Parts: sequence; structure tokens; C-alpha cells
Amino acid sequence: MRRLAVLLVAVAALAGLSNLAIAGDYHVGRLLVCSDCHVAHGSQTHGYGSDADTTWLGPHSSDPPYHYLLRGETVNNLCLNCHEGKPNVPDVLQAATNPPPHGRSGGGLNIPAGTTHGYTSDPAFTEGMGHTLWSTKPPPGTNTAPPVSTEGLECSDCHRVHGNKYFRNLNGDVSTSTSTFLNPAWFGKEVTYEIGPTPSANPATVWVLEKTPHSYDNDNVQYMEVDQTRSMYGEWCATCHGSFHGNLTSANIEQGGIPVRHPTAGVEMGTTSWKVTDATHRLKVMDKAGQWATAGTPSADMTPSCFSCHKSHGNQNRFGLIFVIPQGDISSPTAALPAGSTIDPRLQAPARLAAMTEEGDGGQYRDMCRNCHGMGRWPTGNPTNILP
Repeated sequence: MRRLAVLLVAVAALAGLSNLAIAGDYHVGRLLVCSDCHVAHGSQTHGYGSDADTTWLGPHSSDPPYHYLLRGETVNNLCLNCHEGKPNVPDVLQAATNPPPHGRSGGGLNIPAGTTHGYTSDPAFTEGMGHTLWSTKPPPGTNTAPPVSTEGLECSDCHRVHGNKYFRNLNGDVSTSTSTFLNPAWFGKEVTYEIGPTPSANPATVWVLEKTPHSYDNDNVQYMEVDQTRSMYGEWCATCHGSFHGNLTSANIEQGGIPVRHPTAGVEMGTTSWKVTDATHRLKVMDKAGQWATAGTPSADMTPSCFSCHKSHGNQNRFGLIFVIPQGDISSPTAALPAGSTIDPRLQAPARLAAMTEEGDGGQYRDMCRNCHGMGRWPTGNPTNILP
């Protein structure tokens, strides 16, 4: 009875908090349903009362039973049974059947060309546009043996399938961990997060903010900066893509005082660089105060990281890049043209989409860069003789 009383007090205390860190949002507690992923006897030829579906789901190229009592011939098949083409579950493979208003926060994965384990590749989502399930190729920028399955890239290489306390159930544990169920490469990689409309502390104490739980809309996720010299999200990605991540003190980022790769931490843009105050039409950046260039009060502490330019799963752009048009580039030059002449089409401002998609809002590679870098914006004076 005493244990029950203590438990009820703990639950009541949690209920009073405005910002809750809920383990991964899903696949945890009562939302971790064993029969969603496992079947005891390798047979589902009849229905039964359960929270899980009562039939084998998704395509398979071999018949059950499967290893580890899974309801799929591979880990990826199992995950895609729910996360591909279902109306009430985040669709993570290729084009989404149920995209949120501003696109999926993580974008869409791709698979090798052709048919793999019962799934057929979409020509709009090809290798090189993001992470490729079942791929056995070495990760770009790897400088160590990546903790990836020998069968090829699997969902469980990045996510804890039975849940944990980190954002999106991303693999991770404390640096002093001695866990044997997790590859030591993930020790010290803790992408902490909280749920609430605004950050609970300033400066930040977690790395990610979700406005509401169970929402995978791009606009629902913002990134915090607990340490202005680091990006925990970047360090997490560096587990496989190590050469691409670091700050200006990292040997792989700066050599002889000159940058050789784009830093993913330790660079504060200041109030003059960041011109995008439309929260639904901009790249994501970290900010210790959670201002993210709020209109009228731009933050001086915003820092880009890997998620600023890339969708973690991928999209329909090369390398999963996000092409967003800076607000200062929305309108075309207005200088008068000589009679009978026409403006060079390269000087015309790109058409901006009304709503953000996973690929951006209609921009190109250079538009993405100009979100932070002023070079190449529309020049002042008479721009009709200058090509951007």
C-alpha cells in the first residue's frame, strides 16, 4: 500500500508540471504494446482481442515465423508495418500518405532502387537524398566504425525500439553507462527534450522543445542550446558522420584558423545575420533562450546545426537539403528597365510556396545558404546589370 501511495504522489507531482519530458512520446509505458511487434507462436491465422492488428501487416518476401518473434522478416519490415501508409501513424518511408500541415519534421526515408523486402522504391526518393534503409554502404563522413547493423541500415540503428527518455527515442545513454544492450558509441549522446508551448528555463536545460506531444509537424519542433560550444544533436549525428561535425576548435572543421567544413556548433549568428522571422518559413536553428528570431526581438545567440540544412530521414532534394527562401529575397528588383528590354530571368525572385513542405518553400540551394549568409542577396541601387 505504501508503494502505491508513493506512486500516486509522484504521478500527482508530474501532473503539475507545465513541461514534461515524456520518454520518446511513444513506444513506452502503456504505449509499448508487446503484441504490436511480437507474436508468440509465429502464427496469426485468427483474430483475437488485442490493441494490436490481428493480421500480418505489410509486404514480406518470406513467410513467418521470424527471428525474435517479430511480426516482420526484418526490423525495417516490422517498423514499416505501422510507419508506412497508415492514416494515424507517422509515415516515414518516401512520400507521406498523411503529411502534417508543414511537412514531417524528420522527412522521409528511401530504399535501394527496385524492390527490397517487399517494398518498391519511389523514383522521387532515391539514394543520396537521405538515409537509405537496408543500405550496406559506409555513411558519408564516417571516421570510425559506425554502429550500424551488418544487414544494412535499420530503424533500430538510430532509435530504441522499446523506448527511452530521449527525443524520438534516439539511441543514447549517460557517458558513464555500462549498458550491454547498447553500442558504447552512443554513450554520452543524450538528446534530451521537453514538451510545452515555451521553454521551461532560460538558459535552456534540454536540447529539443516539442510544443505538443505526438505531433510530427515541422513547426512543432524547435531546438535549444544548452551549451553554446556544442550541439548534442550534431554530436549524435557524428556517431556515424564524424568528419562533418564540430565547432571552430575541431581539427576537422578548422585548419590553420581557416574553416574547411561548415561548423555544426559554437557559431552565434547575431541579430544582423538572421533575417527570417516567419516561424513557419525558415530553417531551424538552436537558441539558448528559445526566441528563434521572434519578430521584433531577434536573438543574438542563434546557432545552426545539422538539422538546419538537412532532414534527418531525407526528402526529395539531394542530401535531404531544405531549400527555404529568405524573407529579404521574396520580392524582385524594382529598378526601372530601359524601354523594350526585359529582366534577366536569373534576377527574378523565386516563387515562394504558401506553406512549407519537407523540401522547403520553393527555393534553391543558394536560397538555403542565404538564410544565414547575407552575401548574394539582392544588391542595392540598380540590380538589373548584376547577376545574383
